[in-house]
Amino acid sequence: MTATDFTSIPVLDLAKAHSDKGAFLAELQHALIHIGFFYVKGHGITSDFLDNLTKQTIGYFDLPLEEKLKTDKINSPTFLGYSIQGNEITKDKKDNREQFDFANELPATWTEGRHIHERLTGPNLWPEEDVLPGFRQSVLLFHSQAQELAETLTRLVAEALGLEPNALLDHYVLPGQQHRAKLIKYPAVDQLDPLDGTQGVGPHRDTASLLTILYQANDLPGLQVQNHAGSWIDAPAIPNAFVVNIGTGLEYLVQNVAVATTHRVLNPPPGRGPRYSIPFFFGGRLDQKLIPIDIPQSVLDQRPKAVVTDSGHQFHQLYASDPGLYAVLNRISSHRDVGIKFYPRLAKDHNISH
Repeated sequence: MTATDFTSIPVLDLAKAHSDKGAFLAELQHALIHIGFFYVKGHGITSDFLDNLTKQTIGYFDLPLEEKLKTDKINSPTFLGYSIQGNEITKDKKDNREQFDFANELPATWTEGRHIHERLTGPNLWPEEDVLPGFRQSVLLFHSQAQELAETLTRLVAEALGLEPNALLDHYVLPGQQHRAKLIKYPAVDQLDPLDGTQGVGPHRDTASLLTILYQANDLPGLQVQNHAGSWIDAPAIPNAFVVNIGTGLEYLVQNVAVATTHRVLNPPPGRGPRYSIPFFFGGRLDQKLIPIDIPQSVLDQRPKAVVTDSGHQFHQLYASDPGLYAVLNRISSHRDVGIKFYPRLAKDHNISH
């Protein structure tokens, strides 16, 4: 087996970054270059909080459909809000999942003539407090804690690649920008129409972000990571640990030495009930052309020679020159009803239809 043919996802203890930083950075560097995924424990987010967040997540999806539809993202050009089961598309196939997209609260400021990506920023759509007490507070608290963890990890990533701690944050994360997150429900196979298949979300890489931090909220299989030889590796839930993976934004900025590894989710087996997960996406800035950062040669020399991926590369040629437009087009292609309603010209120009 070569170094790139990983068969499991490593577990990193953030406490070790304080007690034995050199060893922690070596483990992190290996995960970045050869795997693109790792678990992190010792992050300081309490199990009681995560348990309550899980209850709030289940409570939201258990609401009557008419209540969830009041927060449907079809009502907002930000693509924030609710998506009914099967509404999202990955690689031209339906994703069998129900989801609620949210972000840190920011007002809508876009006006005609401004860059189109600014229209993605705006307020969340929330259920009424009396419908789901405490939901908004819990979800936004998770967002702030996940962002703090992402900033910490991004500094450590920079150090693991031989850079100054703030090399990525200072230049590639815009202060005050909006970072997105989701609550997701994946129905079990026996809850689906047989024609729906078992694609919870198809093979993909997380686009235009630096890091994704994922909480797998219940102990059900589904998440799989594609190793560099092309085999699919299970990434089971570990209690109170987060799964962290590299986004295409970070991969581009560090000259492909950190790998945005392809992954997918399969719907849970029959009789097991739904799977819930909560990802947070720490995004790179969208307002300027991106320029890869200088990386020490000793790190570049470890860059993987070949990585097999079943993920597509839609609109990838735009990313470096116009990351904002790239982000908008990816939203439109995934949530076509919202895209066609609010961005009809862009959708038409790029052959995106229902």
